[in-house]
Amino acid sequence: MKQLLNRLYEHDKFSREEARQILLNIAAEQYNEVQISAFATAFNMRPITLSELQGFRDALLELCVPLDLEGRETIDIVGTGGDGKNTFNISTLSCVVVAGAGYPVSKHGSYGVSSSVGSSDVLIQMGYQFTTDQDTLRRHLDEAGMCFLHAPLFHPALKVVGPIRRQLGTRTFFNMLGPLVNPVQPKYQMFGTFSMELLRMYQYIMQHSGRRFAIVYGLDGYDEISLTSDFKMVSNDSERIWSPVELGLKKLQQHDLDGGR
Repeated sequence: MKQLLNRLYEHDKFSREEARQILLNIAAEQYNEVQISAFATAFNMRPITLSELQGFRDALLELCVPLDLEGRETIDIVGTGGDGKNTFNISTLSCVVVAGAGYPVSKHGSYGVSSSVGSSDVLIQMGYQFTTDQDTLRRHLDEAGMCFLHAPLFHPALKVVGPIRRQLGTRTFFNMLGPLVNPVQPKYQMFGTFSMELLRMYQYIMQHSGRRFAIVYGLDGYDEISLTSDFKMVSNDSERIWSPVELGLKKLQQHDLDGGR
């Protein structure tokens, strides 16, 4: 770890394979909590590269608990979090609405770390019981139109990271990974990102995935389709800036979207 930290201090960059191996080592508990905390903090001192994001993603998908939906085509709607806007959990509510409209949803999420409330926090309050049982999740999908993949259960290799992230309480590169590592890798996915740079990296990764996607970034910093300003949206075959008014929606103020526990 000392060598990795020194490279970060010198603003060195990791290859895709190096990033993959770093995350595999974290999962194998080859580093202690202090070292992992130092790495995550030092990593925030410079922007993540596309190769690093791809390598971290490779490792998590390699280690995750798989879920076979037996050909069911689903969508996931998920944001990176970490935008510092303290909104209610918009992506989870969106998934419920989409499922209610008849489109199957395989939602992947976790507890709030850098945000007030995560998807798992919302579902706990609704009485949902997390599971990795494949028959149960397929039944949820068939009967309710939505199943939920609680990230700590489907990515058990990262159990050491959760407490560290909660103690740091700030955005880390793990925020950037969560939306990309849904174990189902659903055919359709909508992402919200906290920066334009991350939107571009997601766009590159998804263009090579063979899946249908849309990625949004609120120009005033939201990882959502913002109702407070214009927002950028890119997809497989389009790219443009939209305003809430163009969608027939009333423009709101930031305090209108405030959330909390």
